[in-house]
This record gives sequence, C-alpha cells and structure tokens, in this order.
Amino acid sequence: MKTRPSALHALITGLVAIAVILPQAQAITIAHGGDSVDIDFVDIGYAGNIGDTANTVNGVNPGAVAYDYSIGTYEVTSDQWTTVTGYDANIEDVANDPWSGSQPTGNVSWNEAAKFANWLTSGDALLGAYQFSDANTLTGVDRDTALTTYGTIYVLPTEDEWYKAAYFKSDGSGYTTYATGNATPDGIDFAGDTSYDSVYRDDTGFNNNAPLVVGGGTIENNGTYDMGGNLYEYTESAFDGVLNDPTEQHAIRGGFYNFPSATLASSGRGIETLGGTASLGFRIASLSVVPEPSSVSLLAIGALGCVMRRRRA
Repeated sequence: MKTRPSALHALITGLVAIAVILPQAQAITIAHGGDSVDIDFVDIGYAGNIGDTANTVNGVNPGAVAYDYSIGTYEVTSDQWTTVTGYDANIEDVANDPWSGSQPTGNVSWNEAAKFANWLTSGDALLGAYQFSDANTLTGVDRDTALTTYGTIYVLPTEDEWYKAAYFKSDGSGYTTYATGNATPDGIDFAGDTSYDSVYRDDTGFNNNAPLVVGGGTIENNGTYDMGGNLYEYTESAFDGVLNDPTEQHAIRGGFYNFPSATLASSGRGIETLGGTASLGFRIASLSVVPEPSSVSLLAIGALGCVMRRRRA
C-alpha cells in the first residue's frame, strides 16, 4: 500500500528544490605577484535569454545576454577598495571614500572603477578590458582582446548583464519587477515618510545616513545582495546606448539607500554623475570565454557585439 508523504517530507523536498535552483556564491581569491583580494561571485546562466518585454531601454528590451558570466555577490566594499588601491597607485585619482569596512565603497569615478577591474584582470590598472593611455585618459573598451590575452577578465557589468543578474529568475522562467520578486520590498519608514522605502531590510540597526554593510539586505533572484538599495551601481554601458566617447555618461542601476522604492524596480534607471558621488558604487562581473571566430574586436570604445560561449577557468 502506498503511503502519502508527510508534510515535513514535502517541506524538505521543496527546500532542496529551492537550493538547487538558487545559484551558489563562490569566493574567488584574485592574486597578482603576491598581492591578492577575495571577491564573491555567483554564476548567471541561461545564455541566450530574451530581454524583458516589460521595459524598453534605448528601444531595446533589456536583460538579453548571449553568454554565461558571473557577477559579484556584493558591491565592492571599502575594505576591498583600500586593499587593491594600495597595490596600484594608478587606480585612485582622489582618496575620498565616505564609507568604511564592509560598507560599499563610494565616491568612485567610472574610470577609477574601470581601473580597479583592470587590476583584477592583469595586476595593472592600465591593462585589461579598459584601455588607458595614462592614469587619467581612457581610450577604449576592448573585451575581446582582453579575453584572448588573459582568459578570464573582470569588468563592470553591461546594463544588460546587470539587469539580468538582478531581475531574471534563477529558474529561467522570466523577469521580476524587483530583484527580490514582484512584491514591493519592505522598507524603512523615514520619520513617517513611507515613500522612502528603498531598502528592504529590518529596521534593526539601520542608519538613515549611511549604507549598511554589504549583504545586509534580502537575498535576491540569483543569489546577489543589494542590487536594489544601498548604493547606485555603475554599468559599463552608455546611458544613450552608444559607447563611443571617453567622456560618456554611463547608465547606473540599483537605487540609493534612502531613495524611493521606484528606483529599485526594473524600470528604474539613472545616469552617472561624472566624478562619482557618495551614493554611487559598483560591483564586478567576470567572464571566462572564447569569442567565436566571426567576432570582431573593438578598435575603440564600442558596443560588445560578439557571441560568446563560456569556458570555465
């Protein structure tokens, strides 16, 4: 005679299924010449997914990515920033991080964030996917050549890479409105003003005047934290969709810790403040790929148009 599974058995089975679907974070030690820093990444799969038809960015549905990649579980912290900038004086133009410890680093310019990514790739702030003629002059973005040279590269995520990591479901079934699902995130009531509810955390220990330490929020669709709230984050992509000028203003995503919840939604999008602000940080993406023979390397700043396939390091 068959017996019906107990409620406990059903619960355990469901939890196991959830654990299988949710990507697992991996702590990576990135080392060059005896210098090293640890960064956690989660893998983003379902290469070739379609864009989110609920939104349009520069006439295109965002979130479509033709290849697998990884993205930082957390925003780059002040400690990680201090560690890496201590290895290479070319990264930091002005030492003005307003945050500390495991809070996300802020007041970082886009160029500084790009040089940080280059150091992770090559051990040199001026060598990697982001091309610099000197510490202050960006001349181009060339992921293809960097991939050929280094095998694995670290970059600022494109807007599509960022969007997919935040809003695409880990089971590949579609997109959500917020990085934590479709329900409006629970937030903080700032002196009775419930419009400021961008940070979906408990009130315990929250400081209205500063971001929390990374990972202090709710786990998101793909195992990331704080893609909605804490600090806005740089993307590699131009705000106007055409990356063709070294002085380009870039798209930013994610919302500041005391901005309205609308900034957290998949429709929320901002434009870079050149030079950086306390409300603006970044996370790192990682690609280990082999470009198809038909792909064309970028000769100057341009959109990454090649089709790539993942090669695990």
